[in-house]
Amino acid sequence: MSTMNEDIVRNIVVTANKPIVFRKFVNTWPLSSWNVEKWTTIFGNKEIPFRCMKKDFRSDEPCWERRCEVKSMTFKQFIDNLDTSEEWMYFDYKYVHKWFVSEDELYKDISWKDFGFPNKGASDTTLWIGSKGSHTPAHQDTYGVNIVAQLYGKKRWILFPPETGGLKPTRVPYEESSIYSELNFHCPSDLEQFKHLTGARVVDLTAGDALVVPRAWWHYVQNMDPLNISLNTWLPHEKDTSTQVSEALIKIFVAQICKDLPEDTAKLLINPNEDDISVTPLVVLFLQLEMVAKSYLDNRRKTRRAKRQKTCEENQSATESGELNIEALIQNECNKLEVPPPITGEQLVDMIRQNLREYVNFERPLHDDEIDGSTSSLCLTKALIDAFTQSNVIDIVKENLFARLS
Repeated sequence: MSTMNEDIVRNIVVTANKPIVFRKFVNTWPLSSWNVEKWTTIFGNKEIPFRCMKKDFRSDEPCWERRCEVKSMTFKQFIDNLDTSEEWMYFDYKYVHKWFVSEDELYKDISWKDFGFPNKGASDTTLWIGSKGSHTPAHQDTYGVNIVAQLYGKKRWILFPPETGGLKPTRVPYEESSIYSELNFHCPSDLEQFKHLTGARVVDLTAGDALVVPRAWWHYVQNMDPLNISLNTWLPHEKDTSTQVSEALIKIFVAQICKDLPEDTAKLLINPNEDDISVTPLVVLFLQLEMVAKSYLDNRRKTRRAKRQKTCEENQSATESGELNIEALIQNECNKLEVPPPITGEQLVDMIRQNLREYVNFERPLHDDEIDGSTSSLCLTKALIDAFTQSNVIDIVKENLFARLS
């Protein structure tokens, strides 16, 4: 018999230091039983934008959002194109409240109560709808803990611990919420760079499954079935207030570089959802920095006061107890909990080869943009941004900033 309740699940979510899979955990959600016809009715004649890319596009650089074509279509048109389209299509990272209202059935049926967060609902949730082969480039989320609920189809997650080397982190293209990897996990030209990656874990989610991705874990996500639908929400993490200061500093730096570049060049440095960064007044960016810096310093003072009320021994005991409880819950098969299994570098390469075999026509010569990539002309600018935005550099800037503000 399962030993879990909402409080225990919440404890797993907030304390897990490895990804945790909840098999068939959201099977009871009405959304998990919706078929294609139901989803078609839910969207009706609403035109929605899909990010599209040729399935056989092969490059060492990831399929950045900027290089994809955006095509608007109804959900039914999307479904009708699944078998014939030469492109993968992705309606991704879309907040539910921007596409549906509180009276809509989809909006009303979303609740994260089963995970111990009854106040989290549609307004805190993003929707992901994609065809086979659609994917998100490998990246770290800069904020929070990620909870994913798979509603339809199969989706593959390749995950790496935060400290993993060899993933070539970059802030180009810039997006406040993401640190991208320069590696193309979908259809790369060179497989050699993947052989020495360590720490990878892989899991395939199917309808009814859920996944908790701890803070800062790298992840590459690809849709494996003709139709895939999932929801996710991010939960605040205690380190978010510090990260917000880092991101505010980085935003000021990137914005000032973009302001003095030609528009076409500046757009290559940023993701489309950051297009307004170069026209945002500097005073606004400084106000944002001031606000998050004050929040961090206030939070740090509160934390220090709280720590003085507890002994180191008590804190250590509580931490160990939480870890032991999670391990015991995972070992109880009735709970249907899993930690995604580790894979070797060779196994990772074999997975990527499967993509190449399925999608790539090796007899077709590579196009110029596949060889050069969209950011190859930005060599010095990109190197400058990545050099200044490294965590060790930003940490020094923050330390000096806080010393002067305290």
